[in-house]
Amino acid sequence: MDQILTGDCLRHLAEVPQASVDLAFADPPFNIGYEYDVYDDRQTRDKYLAWADRWLAAVRRVLKPDGSFYIAIGDEYVAELKVRLDALGLVMRNWIVWHYTFGVNCKRKFNRSHAHILY
Repeated sequence: MDQILTGDCLRHLAEVPQASVDLAFADPPFNIGYEYDVYDDRQTRDKYLAWADRWLAAVRRVLKPDGSFYIAIGDEYVAELKVRLDALGLVMRNWIVWHYTFGVNCKRKFNRSHAHILY
Protein backbone atom coordinates (compact mmCIF):
# COMPACT_ATOMS: atom_id res chain seq x y z
CA MET A 1 0.00 0.00 0.00
CA ASP A 2 1.32 3.46 -0.87
CA GLN A 3 1.00 5.72 2.13
CA ILE A 4 2.41 9.01 3.38
CA LEU A 5 2.51 9.45 7.14
CA THR A 6 2.81 12.87 8.73
CA GLY A 7 3.12 13.79 12.39
CA ASP A 8 5.31 12.55 15.23
CA CYS A 9 7.66 10.13 13.50
CA LEU A 10 8.45 8.12 16.63
CA ARG A 11 4.76 7.47 17.28
CA HIS A 12 4.01 6.54 13.67
CA LEU A 13 7.14 4.44 13.11
CA ALA A 14 6.39 2.35 16.21
CA GLU A 15 3.20 1.19 14.44
CA VAL A 16 4.89 0.32 11.13
CA PRO A 17 5.92 -3.31 10.62
CA GLN A 18 9.64 -4.07 10.58
CA ALA A 19 11.36 -4.09 7.15
CA SER A 20 8.22 -2.91 5.33
CA VAL A 21 9.18 0.54 3.97
CA ASP A 22 10.58 1.07 0.47
CA LEU A 23 11.33 4.79 0.81
CA ALA A 24 11.71 7.10 3.81
CA PHE A 25 12.38 10.82 3.66
CA ALA A 26 13.19 12.90 6.74
CA ASP A 27 13.40 16.67 6.95
CA PRO A 28 13.87 17.05 10.70
CA PRO A 29 14.22 20.36 12.51
CA PHE A 30 17.80 21.59 12.13
CA ASN A 31 18.09 22.75 15.78
CA ILE A 32 19.06 26.27 14.71
CA GLY A 33 16.43 28.23 16.63
CA TYR A 34 13.72 28.31 13.98
CA GLU A 35 10.37 29.44 15.39
CA TYR A 36 8.00 26.45 15.07
CA ASP A 37 4.50 26.55 16.49
CA VAL A 38 4.81 23.42 18.66
CA TYR A 39 8.48 22.36 18.59
CA ASP A 40 11.38 23.87 20.51
CA ASP A 41 14.20 24.18 17.97
CA ARG A 42 16.75 25.20 20.61
CA GLN A 43 17.67 21.85 22.16
CA THR A 44 21.04 21.19 23.72
CA ARG A 45 23.38 19.35 21.38
CA ASP A 46 23.21 16.16 23.48
CA LYS A 47 19.40 16.22 23.66
CA TYR A 48 19.04 16.87 19.92
CA LEU A 49 21.43 14.05 19.00
CA ALA A 50 19.77 11.63 21.45
CA TRP A 51 16.44 12.39 19.76
CA ALA A 52 18.08 11.87 16.34
CA ASP A 53 19.42 8.50 17.52
CA ARG A 54 15.86 7.42 18.39
CA TRP A 55 14.23 8.40 15.10
CA LEU A 56 17.13 7.17 12.96
CA ALA A 57 16.94 3.75 14.64
CA ALA A 58 13.15 3.74 14.18
CA VAL A 59 13.52 4.43 10.45
CA ARG A 60 16.23 1.77 10.15
CA ARG A 61 13.91 -0.77 11.79
CA VAL A 62 11.11 -0.25 9.26
CA LEU A 63 13.28 0.14 6.15
CA LYS A 64 13.40 -2.84 3.78
CA PRO A 65 16.90 -4.27 3.13
CA ASP A 66 16.76 -2.74 -0.38
CA GLY A 67 14.90 0.39 0.72
CA SER A 68 16.06 3.98 0.31
CA PHE A 69 16.36 6.68 2.95
CA TYR A 70 16.89 10.39 2.35
CA ILE A 71 17.60 12.97 5.07
CA ALA A 72 17.64 16.73 4.54
CA ILE A 73 19.71 18.51 7.18
CA GLY A 74 21.79 21.64 7.69
CA ASP A 75 25.50 22.09 8.23
CA GLU A 76 25.34 21.96 12.02
CA TYR A 77 24.52 18.24 12.36
CA VAL A 78 25.10 16.61 8.97
CA ALA A 79 28.43 15.02 9.98
CA GLU A 80 26.97 13.59 13.19
CA LEU A 81 24.00 12.11 11.32
CA LYS A 82 26.32 10.56 8.70
CA VAL A 83 28.29 8.81 11.46
CA ARG A 84 25.06 7.57 13.05
CA LEU A 85 23.78 6.22 9.72
CA ASP A 86 27.06 4.34 9.25
CA ALA A 87 26.70 2.84 12.73
CA LEU A 88 23.21 1.62 11.80
CA GLY A 89 24.70 -0.30 8.88
CA LEU A 90 23.28 1.91 6.14
CA VAL A 91 25.33 2.50 3.00
CA MET A 92 25.57 6.00 1.59
CA ARG A 93 24.84 6.35 -2.12
CA ASN A 94 25.16 10.13 -2.40
CA TRP A 95 25.77 13.25 -0.34
CA ILE A 96 23.70 15.82 -2.22
CA VAL A 97 24.05 19.56 -1.65
CA TRP A 98 20.82 21.37 -2.47
CA HIS A 99 21.58 25.01 -3.30
CA TYR A 100 18.63 27.36 -3.05
CA THR A 101 18.17 31.08 -3.55
CA PHE A 102 15.55 31.76 -0.91
CA GLY A 103 15.64 31.78 2.87
CA VAL A 104 16.13 33.90 5.92
CA ASN A 105 18.53 36.83 5.84
CA CYS A 106 21.21 36.56 8.51
CA LYS A 107 22.75 39.49 10.36
CA ARG A 108 25.75 37.80 12.05
CA LYS A 109 26.85 35.32 9.37
CA PHE A 110 26.38 34.51 5.69
CA ASN A 111 22.86 33.61 4.63
CA ARG A 112 22.03 29.93 4.59
CA SER A 113 21.78 28.95 0.94
CA HIS A 114 22.01 25.16 0.98
CA ALA A 115 20.99 22.01 2.76
CA HIS A 116 22.55 18.56 2.74
CA ILE A 117 20.57 15.57 1.58
CA LEU A 118 22.04 12.24 2.59
CA TYR A 119 20.91 9.30 0.45
